[in-house]
Amino acid sequence: MKRLHLFIIKAFIGPFLLNLIITDFLFLMIWMWKYVDDLIGKGLDLSVILEMMWYAGLWHVPMCLPLSILLSSIMAFGKLGETNELTSLKSLGISLQKTMFSLIVFNFMMAVAAFFFSNNVLPLTAFKMHSLLNDIVQKKPELNIPEGVFYNGMQDYTIRVEKKYSDKTMKGITLYDHHNNESNSFLVADSGKIENILNGKYMRFTLFNGAAYKEDRALNNPNPNAPRSMLRSTFAEHVIYIDMSAYAFRNNENSFGRNSAQMMNVEQLEYCLDSLKKDIQQRRNNLKNEISDYYYFIRDTTMVADTVKPMVVAANIIGILPSEKRAIILQDAEQSARSALGYPDRSGTYEEESFKNESKYKIEWHKKFTLSVACFILFFIGAPLGAIVRKGGLGWPVVIAVLFFLVYYVISIIFEKTAKNNAIEPWIGMWMASMVLMPVGVFLTYKSTRDSKLFSMAVYRNGWNKVVTFFKKQGS
Repeated sequence: MKRLHLFIIKAFIGPFLLNLIITDFLFLMIWMWKYVDDLIGKGLDLSVILEMMWYAGLWHVPMCLPLSILLSSIMAFGKLGETNELTSLKSLGISLQKTMFSLIVFNFMMAVAAFFFSNNVLPLTAFKMHSLLNDIVQKKPELNIPEGVFYNGMQDYTIRVEKKYSDKTMKGITLYDHHNNESNSFLVADSGKIENILNGKYMRFTLFNGAAYKEDRALNNPNPNAPRSMLRSTFAEHVIYIDMSAYAFRNNENSFGRNSAQMMNVEQLEYCLDSLKKDIQQRRNNLKNEISDYYYFIRDTTMVADTVKPMVVAANIIGILPSEKRAIILQDAEQSARSALGYPDRSGTYEEESFKNESKYKIEWHKKFTLSVACFILFFIGAPLGAIVRKGGLGWPVVIAVLFFLVYYVISIIFEKTAKNNAIEPWIGMWMASMVLMPVGVFLTYKSTRDSKLFSMAVYRNGWNKVVTFFKKQGS
């Protein structure tokens, strides 16, 4: 049996490692495609790009690992069925469960390793990758200039761009200069281009076909509401040099805080959830204390004690007060009422945001475990499916594996986003894909142990012929 287990593991481990590398590479290329224009040809060192690719590759392992296990198990058992080795083992009295036992143990170990990877390696990878991206953006602020909004990420300048192109050119530029606080100056240009010069020490901003406006306060009325006069000059080309020393690449991880749920392990997530619950309860207690009777009546200590009478009706309360104090007291009461009305609104908004953060923490907490369970479930789908299909290689097994993985992935994404919107409980959103696919794995395992011809077209063709024959006999 030891030789059999080693044989089965060897048949699985080769395709598994190959599929893991290939799928991770494909997902990495898809990720790089989003940032290729921002990373390549921008003066970044090759080591920085390779480091970013390394972290991105690790980041996609949770997606690649279940797919690789599913695909490899289908290919391994499909090849064993295609070469009649499964039939030979069954003729020797070795059931499919015994044949799968070694891989069940192997995938159980992979599931445990996947949990430790998701709990320890993945948060650190997220922290390193986002820290590196943050440093790259700080070094190259032109990468982060958005379209259609005012951006003040460059020192002493605020810029608005209508359209940005991959060759560093821009259209519809408005640039505000904040160097001199005593003047209000800005430039408007039809187009422009950003270039890094002197090894990134300076950024050259070239503007084309525009006008410069500058306010001279000595010529204007000091009244801020008075009309302002601006000095206007046109230009065909205007060049601005920006010192980039403030954006030097530091790779300083300490400057990027771990304030994201993706950068926490299970223990940290539980701590944040506990702290969040205590904070919500504390704010509720504060709300109860703040909205109390002193908002509605404040004793006036300046009044003579014997003039204070029992007050039940608001008109009686106003009536016993001195006329010179009524306006002041009514004004204070109105202010107190507004404050009392606004405090619950602010607390409600804060509590709504807290619930959203709580959902994010819970989602990440459950995600640490769903990866391990997904690896196990998809193995029990792939191995029986390969034994039923009896096809190895990169044909039908790949198609079937991709279809099942797409079902798992689509369900996970849809219900995760639903849980983030607090439409359903986080545990339902994170475990829905596993709950849907687990019965499929049980069904396929049952069918494979009974040598079912589940995917044999001849079986369905014969069944259809029997149905047609039955109705023909009934008609005759």
